[in-house]
Amino acid sequence: MPDNILVIAEQREGKLNRVSWETLTAGQALAAETGWTLQAALVGSGVTKLANEIGGKKVTKVFAIESPKLEPYTPDAFVTALKQFLSSHPSKLVLMPHTYQVRDFVPKLATVMGRTAITDCVGYNKNGDKLAFTRQMFQGKLAADVSFACDAPWFVTFQNGAFRGDKVEAGSTAAPVETVSADIPDNVIRTKPQAVFKEAKQAVDLTQA
Repeated sequence: MPDNILVIAEQREGKLNRVSWETLTAGQALAAETGWTLQAALVGSGVTKLANEIGGKKVTKVFAIESPKLEPYTPDAFVTALKQFLSSHPSKLVLMPHTYQVRDFVPKLATVMGRTAITDCVGYNKNGDKLAFTRQMFQGKLAADVSFACDAPWFVTFQNGAFRGDKVEAGSTAAPVETVSADIPDNVIRTKPQAVFKEAKQAVDLTQA
């Protein structure tokens, strides 16, 4: 297993999730401390432009994992695509933002790959060659440092606000972007997502209450 760190960024409707930059900041910090190679990936359909945006940051390479069946998001399609990708492009540590979307698919991804995930982390520490990830327990009353006992890849999600997205480092040169086509059979996707919920913009007139 190569000493790679892979940050899986998240996008929706052609825009990067802000928390993806925070996770990339975490990846850069871990890469600097471990000496491991930092790469990034973006999953979807037509995400090359966003992958180039990530390529402007301090990473060695960005992968655009593409398939028309990855838009709109479904957990079945994402897990199939990521399992294929990680089988052909192995990484030791896989970092993701702890969003609703990641919470939806990461348990399935870890399970189908026979691995485990440490989720909702707020930090990490390194003791020699051992990495541990800090997560809050009992509604924040305790903090536990958790490490992996299984083989890599290791899946970690970071909580919103654990790292600062505005601290992400730019690269001296643009990182190369490679498009990887995902093969997703028709019978894999078992769910049909509804339209994304959006709040109404009009104000509520409390005088009529």
